[in-house]
Amino acid sequence: MRLNHNYLEEREEVMKKNGNHYPSVILAQVDSKPAFCRFRDRLLPYIKNVNEAHLVMLSEQGIVKQSDAGKIMRAIEKIDYSVYPGMEYSGEFEDLYFQMEKQIIDMSGGAGGNLHLGRSRNDMSMTWSRLGVRKHLISLIEKLIHFQNTVRLFAETHKSTVYVIHTHTQHAQPGLLGHYFLGFTDVIDRCIGRFCFAYDATNQSPMGAAAATTTGFPISRDRVCELLGFDKTIECSYDAIGNFDHFFTAASAISLCALDLGRTITDLLLWSTEEEKMIILADGYSSTSSIMPQKRNPIALEHLRGSLSLIKGLADTVHTAFLKCPYGDVSDHEDVEDTLDAAFTKLEESIELFNAVLATTEVNKELLEKRAYESFSTVTELADEMVRACGVPFRKAHGFVSHMVKKAERQNFNLKNITEDFFTEAYEEYFDSSFDMAFAPFHNCLDPLRFIYVRDIPGGTGPTAMENLLRSALQKVQTNETWLEQKKTGIRMADKKLSDEIEKIVKY
Repeated sequence: MRLNHNYLEEREEVMKKNGNHYPSVILAQVDSKPAFCRFRDRLLPYIKNVNEAHLVMLSEQGIVKQSDAGKIMRAIEKIDYSVYPGMEYSGEFEDLYFQMEKQIIDMSGGAGGNLHLGRSRNDMSMTWSRLGVRKHLISLIEKLIHFQNTVRLFAETHKSTVYVIHTHTQHAQPGLLGHYFLGFTDVIDRCIGRFCFAYDATNQSPMGAAAATTTGFPISRDRVCELLGFDKTIECSYDAIGNFDHFFTAASAISLCALDLGRTITDLLLWSTEEEKMIILADGYSSTSSIMPQKRNPIALEHLRGSLSLIKGLADTVHTAFLKCPYGDVSDHEDVEDTLDAAFTKLEESIELFNAVLATTEVNKELLEKRAYESFSTVTELADEMVRACGVPFRKAHGFVSHMVKKAERQNFNLKNITEDFFTEAYEEYFDSSFDMAFAPFHNCLDPLRFIYVRDIPGGTGPTAMENLLRSALQKVQTNETWLEQKKTGIRMADKKLSDEIEKIVKY
């Protein structure tokens, strides 16, 4: 390595290597070329749509003559967009937009030079990115609703599957596996809600803001908004070009979704271990070992665990990239778009994989029920019954039951070994008084099914509570379906309006 000894030498060397015209060689490599590829691979259809909608408005407002509007629209429609995906960055144009603009101008006999009236790359770039994020959100919400319904169906299938729930990774109380997954449907529902909020923040039109202060031409911002399927126009033109909320809200929703899904993945990995054997993944999602033939490695779950962590990292990177970013038109968002796009894509893939895993997973019902009947997970109900039957304060009842469990464990007893003699002995040791009540009501409290069914208040595991939860879960899926269909219909109607206007103008 050779180091220069003074600044002028370094300056001359850099100028010689990178040139002195925009973009320099190194800037083209790290910024202009990636930007060209971003336009080419992801933004192309949105550039075309914005050109079409803006031209319709210019024509309707009388800013561009009908005859010129016809020439420009025919040029926009005649461009062979299929060649763009194969193009490589040459440096001839600053970006793909200017290359496309040059084509439109040439093909329209110069009339295309007026297509840029009343707009700027500032409002256009924000519009392109919002259209891209909107498409991602629609696709992702659709996959989440499908997954939410799969989880609901899994919960319904296992609404009577008894198992021992865990707190702090230890046996806690008897529960129903369906109850756990009904809770998970609510987790997914909140994820969907956050993505719907992100959609509302995204589906707003910046067009007409131009550079920052709108324009002296009598444009109609609301007309372009309507033709592009946005719900409303961003009111303040400065906010329209400086507002990056569609990045922030989408990234936040992605980050929290990855976090939420990852927690259940951790549970499933634990449940699939040889020690737990609660669930068995289908062969298509489990691999064997290259040396140990008995192995069933939960590869799909491990991939999801790692992938969801990476997704959260990508989403959080979006936030970090904008930390202390000025409020206004800056180029920072261009690099961030690649990161957000990757986060969306990976999350969609992960949801699809998670759905496939859950839809094909088997549950070891017999083992789960056996464990429930052999554990001490029901003794909370025994303490409750002592309060009801004996009038003992709960804390005192809690102390007795803890004493009884420890005594049973020292003798290697489980629930099935709790006889009347054993219970009486433990009672008299703890309370220092004789036990003179019927044992049957206390013994019944040790039955896991009784424990589950008596908890029939809203949200619980009892029969009525479970049916209400299942009904609510279905309603939430249906509500989300309705919301999504309304949004998709709105976009389709806007596309139809734009298409109809294009047909009119090309005939001018």
